[in-house]
Amino acid sequence: MTTAKTKVLLVLLVLSCAGAFAAERTSIFPGIEPKPGPVDLGIIFNTDDILLNIDEIDGGVGAKVSLANWVLRGIIDLRAFNGLVSVDLNAVLERHLWPGPVSVYWGPSAGLGLWVTKTTITDDDWTRYTEIPLTLGCVFGVEFFVFESLSVFVEYQASLKLGLDRTKISSAGSVSTTTEWTYDFDIGMGNSTKFGIVFYLLKKEDSGDVELAEKE
Repeated sequence: MTTAKTKVLLVLLVLSCAGAFAAERTSIFPGIEPKPGPVDLGIIFNTDDILLNIDEIDGGVGAKVSLANWVLRGIIDLRAFNGLVSVDLNAVLERHLWPGPVSVYWGPSAGLGLWVTKTTITDDDWTRYTEIPLTLGCVFGVEFFVFESLSVFVEYQASLKLGLDRTKISSAGSVSTTTEWTYDFDIGMGNSTKFGIVFYLLKKEDSGDVELAEKE
């Protein structure tokens, strides 16, 4: 985890703890009442740097949809820098423990990715490493509401990863390939080690008002 990310995470956690003591408050600003449970639809933007550094491609987009007492979240992440190109598809079922400016949640997670790294010395001398990781785990996170329809979330994840690794090496034009399965258990930041920024578009009470108006 980068130093900048660590500092931002600590600030969010401190503000989260402070807000949790004020039960009557539902956001850091008075009069704003976010309700993460009843949300029908939210659009997610992932970033490796909460300051939105765009010097390289390292982020993603996704959505979250309410399913009874759970929230289904799906995100696609892209990376392209320093010879690495990767695509990750991740899904989480969030179970929020309480509403308010600080909403703590947990849930099962699953992910599938494709990572390709190539190092080229000459046209006939290069190495290409390809990994297809499948992860299954559980997350524990905090969603911090700045406004009613805007939040930031960070989380930790314990996961078991099964990977198919393939290495191709070209030496003077002669190519050799090795393939192996790898297993790993990891505990660290979830959501592809990124911050998630959520813009909520629709709430159940909003859709209910529309249906009532149509009946009338």
